[in-house]
Amino acid sequence: MMMDKVRTEADAVAEITRQPRVEHIEGVPYLLMPASNGGWDWEPKEALLAAPLRKSGTVHVHDADSFIMMAKRHGSLADAVIYVDVDYTNNKVQATAVYNDHGDQAGWRDHTTVFMPRQTEEWRRWNKNNKKTMSQVEFANYLEQNIQDIHGGDDLPTGSDVLTFVSSLQETRKVKYGSAINLQNGTVQIEFIEDGEKAQKGKLELFREFAVGAAPFFGGTPFKVRAFLRYRIDRNTGEIVFWYELQRADKVLEEACKEMIERIKGESGLPVVYGTP
Repeated sequence: MMMDKVRTEADAVAEITRQPRVEHIEGVPYLLMPASNGGWDWEPKEALLAAPLRKSGTVHVHDADSFIMMAKRHGSLADAVIYVDVDYTNNKVQATAVYNDHGDQAGWRDHTTVFMPRQTEEWRRWNKNNKKTMSQVEFANYLEQNIQDIHGGDDLPTGSDVLTFVSSLQETRKVKYGSAINLQNGTVQIEFIEDGEKAQKGKLELFREFAVGAAPFFGGTPFKVRAFLRYRIDRNTGEIVFWYELQRADKVLEEACKEMIERIKGESGLPVVYGTP
């Protein structure tokens, strides 16, 4: 009888000691749970504290001003590094600031700000339609809708010149195009014959090259991109299609990125590495 009483008390004590409980290890609370194998399962519960023991987490921003502000607020020369990953050909750029990177001592590298610049609508539109063939009407409408982006000068057509070309396209719809002549002033004349009984002849004059002025990134500096005007005439139907070819838009994007990166480097005061964390 006495042995049963002792066993019962021992079982009660063992049951009490096997109850879930919270233990603090180096300031971090851990929840201890009895495991089926007789041991213990444990789980950190830092959220139970009034504040985290250290900074961590990732913030995503979309403009250089916000990225610089975050870098100034959280970064230090001893522990912070900015990594820049670029692919100019595919119009991609990303900057990541790691505030607890490896320095003189190892860092957790889990406190970061990621900056993916958002491209302007103008830059996306001109790149999206690059080398895309359009009918005479489609091309005229496209130029008219984006006339504010045309950047003249240096013997390139101005917005007014392009509007004149657009008007010519809109006025000569029902025609058949024929031979083309390259003129010394850098333009091209294409002969056409109007459909109908009169079959009057005429000439459409077009420029070989023009320039687009657009900022690749929101809040960034506008850059000038040259474009070749291309056309193709169907010899059977006399119909014409147009397209344009941007000249090294990747180099323009590279220049815009370098300008932005230099600004980030100068205003944040943090080291910049080309690569990924």
